[in-house]
Amino acid sequence: MKTKINTWAKALYAFLMTILGFSACDEIIETRCEYGQPNAAYKFIGEVKSQDGTPIKGIRVVFNPQNNALAHPSYVLDTLYSDSNGKFSKERLKYDWPDDLNNATITFEDIDGSDNGGEFETVSLQNGSFSVEQVKKGDGNWDSGDFLITASAVMTEKKQD
Repeated sequence: MKTKINTWAKALYAFLMTILGFSACDEIIETRCEYGQPNAAYKFIGEVKSQDGTPIKGIRVVFNPQNNALAHPSYVLDTLYSDSNGKFSKERLKYDWPDDLNNATITFEDIDGSDNGGEFETVSLQNGSFSVEQVKKGDGNWDSGDFLITASAVMTEKKQD
């Protein structure tokens, strides 16, 4: 009798979890999960150069879309690093697309000192200093579409004391 009750309880639990939307969202199927959370796909690309036009390797690039802190208290920053050609790129499906890109910032920071050919000042770009282009419309439901964010920075060397 105990085994029969246990089996029915597990079946009921599995049924309820499926109805409530707690089933897995596999990446095997190429669709977006729409369990009550808006999303957008974006590609973030750009380059970092010194004042003389030389690409800079190893610069930390942080994209910080300033969401409404009360509605979205746990937002994750996207961090990239420039390669030997000074380029960076990332494609991502982001849940909870930023409400207001007017307050977004992109910060370029030299974190390895002189290992990349000099020590460079930190550069911050505000909206208007980088481009955000919608390259694909969303479906009108939870999918906000696909976006291309392009940013480039020219970094100046730190002055020696």
